[in-house]
Amino acid sequence: MKRPPLPPIVEQTRVFLLTQTWLLLVGLLIFLLLLEPLSARGPLDDEASNALGVLLGSLILTPTVLALAAKAVRHGWAAGWVLALLAEAAVGFLCYAAADFGLFFGVPTLLVVGLGCWVVVNLLRADTRRFFFGRARTAARA
Repeated sequence: MKRPPLPPIVEQTRVFLLTQTWLLLVGLLIFLLLLEPLSARGPLDDEASNALGVLLGSLILTPTVLALAAKAVRHGWAAGWVLALLAEAAVGFLCYAAADFGLFFGVPTLLVVGLGCWVVVNLLRADTRRFFFGRARTAARA
């Protein structure tokens, strides 16, 4: 059975969430490839080691949350809106953790941040909120 099409703004939000997911997975791959040159410089002090652990954990967790949010948005679940907002907070934290560790990849980082801002703006639009929360209230009244 084919699902009904999503409103254009919701579909755009879902596509941006998936794009961020793939960009961050590529970022994770690049980061894992950079671990060898980073370890060749010598052992990290405690603060840098903690920052590395937080960055690596964020690079693993954030794409997972983004993918779950995109899936929930596709199904039109109200939890998708909340997950998408939490995912964008995770993207912001990830960018902070990368900058704190001393990594900044220029255009890809700006693309992830720009997509994140666009998703947040889309989530705060009235028609997007109506799509996620309006049907639940209408169904509860019936």
